[in-house]
Amino acid sequence: MRRQILWSALAVAALTLMAGLVAGATIQRQLVQESEAELLRQAEATANLVQGALRGVLSATEGTDPVPVARALDIARSIGGHDYVEAKVTDQALSRGGLADLPDTPLLDSLGNNAEVDRITETEVDGEPVLAYVRAIPLRQRGEAVLFVAIGRSEPLLATNILARPLLFSLGIGAILAIVLANWTAGFLSRRLQRLEAASRTFAGGDFSVRAPTDGSDDVSRLGSAFNDMADQLEESRRRERDFLMSVGHDLRTPLTTLRGYAEALDTGQIEEAELARVSGVLRRQTDRLSRLIDDLTLLARLEAREFTLRPEAVELAAHLGELVDGHRVRAEHLHINLIDEIDEVGTVMIDPDRVGQIMGNLLTNALRYTPEGGKVTVGLSGTSDQVILTVADTGPGIDPEDLPRVFERLYVAQRYRPVRPEGSGLGLTIVRELTAALGGEVTVASSLGEGTVVTVQLPRAPGSS
Repeated sequence: MRRQILWSALAVAALTLMAGLVAGATIQRQLVQESEAELLRQAEATANLVQGALRGVLSATEGTDPVPVARALDIARSIGGHDYVEAKVTDQALSRGGLADLPDTPLLDSLGNNAEVDRITETEVDGEPVLAYVRAIPLRQRGEAVLFVAIGRSEPLLATNILARPLLFSLGIGAILAIVLANWTAGFLSRRLQRLEAASRTFAGGDFSVRAPTDGSDDVSRLGSAFNDMADQLEESRRRERDFLMSVGHDLRTPLTTLRGYAEALDTGQIEEAELARVSGVLRRQTDRLSRLIDDLTLLARLEAREFTLRPEAVELAAHLGELVDGHRVRAEHLHINLIDEIDEVGTVMIDPDRVGQIMGNLLTNALRYTPEGGKVTVGLSGTSDQVILTVADTGPGIDPEDLPRVFERLYVAQRYRPVRPEGSGLGLTIVRELTAALGGEVTVASSLGEGTVVTVQLPRAPGSS
C-alpha cells in the first residue's frame, strides 16, 4: 500500500504541475495580448498627436519652424515611456521643407521600405531587439504623400519568466510536500495495517482471544472494529459448536450405554425369558432415539450447507396441515394433551409439502415435549393475499424473555429448560428456522413464563415471492 500511495502522490504532483504550467501559459498569453492592445492604443494616440502637429506645419507658410512636430514626438516618447518615437514622410519636398529637421529615424530605417503597418513586428536597432508598431497616415493635401509614425520598445512586452519561475518554484515545493506527506501517511497506515495483519494471522493460527487495535476514528479503526466483531462472533460460534458437540456426545452416549448394557446382559444370559419383551421395547426406543438424532444432525448439516433441493407444487395447504395434525393426534391423546386445530381454508399454495411437513412435525413434537398432561396444543393456519401463516401454541412452562433471541440456536432450549418428556434431539427449532429460511419465509417465537409459547411461521404463497 505504501508504494501505491507514493505513486499516487507523484501522479497527483505531476498532474498539478502540468495543470499549473498550462494555466500559467494561458495567463501569460492573456497578459501579452493585453500588453499588445495597450501598445496599439498608445500608437494610435501618438499617431493622432503627430498628425495634429503636422497639420499645423502643412498649413503654415514656408519657413515655419517645424518644432511642433518634433515636440509632439518628444511628448509622445515621454508620456508613453517608449524607446523610439519616430515620424517620416514619403514626399521628398516635405522632407526638404518644413520637416527637414525631424529627428533621425533608426527604427523606421531598420524596417526598410516594406515595413508592415498596423501590427506589432520585431526588428533590431543597433543589434538590440525592438518591438515596433508602424502607423501610415495619408496626407491628402499632398497627393500621394504618406506620413509613417513608428513607436518601439527595446524590452519585451512581458518577461517570459515573470510567471514561469515563481509558478514552477511553488509547484515544485508543493510536489515535494505532497510526496513527504504521502510517505508519512503511507508509513502511518502501513504500521497500523501491519498490526491488523498480525492479529489476523494470530487469529487464523487458533488464538481466538486476540483482537485488533481500534485506536482512532478513521477507516483503519473501523476495519479493526469490524475484525473484532467478526472475531467475537467466531469465538461465540466456536463455543456453541463445542457445547453442541458435548451435548450431542452426551445424547449419543446415553442410548449407546443402554444398548451396550442390555447387549452384554443378553450375551451372558442374565435376562430372563419373561423380560425379553420389555428389553426389546427398551432397545427399540433407544435405537429410535439414536435414529432421530442422527437424522436431525444429517438434515441440519445439509440445511446449513444448502445441500438440499426444494420441490414446490400446488398444495391444498389446509388439507395437508390437517393430515399432519391427525398424525400426531393419537400420541397427544396418549399423553393426555388436547390437540386443537384452528385451520382456515387458504386455497392452493405453491410450496414444498415435504418441507412444510418437516416444519410442522418438529414444532408439534417440540410442543408435545414441553406441554404437561392436561395441557393443550393449538395448530393454526390463516392466510393473506401474499403469504400463509402457520402457528403452533402450547401451554407449557414458557420461555424467559432474555432467552427468546437465542431459542433457534442448536440445543439452547434443551439445555436451558427441562422438557416434560426427555425425548428428541433438541435440534427441532434450529431445523425449523433453516427450513423456513429456505422456503423464503420467517419464523418468530412469542412466550411468557408460566403461560406457554407460540411459534409463528410466515411463508410466501409462491417460491421467491417473499
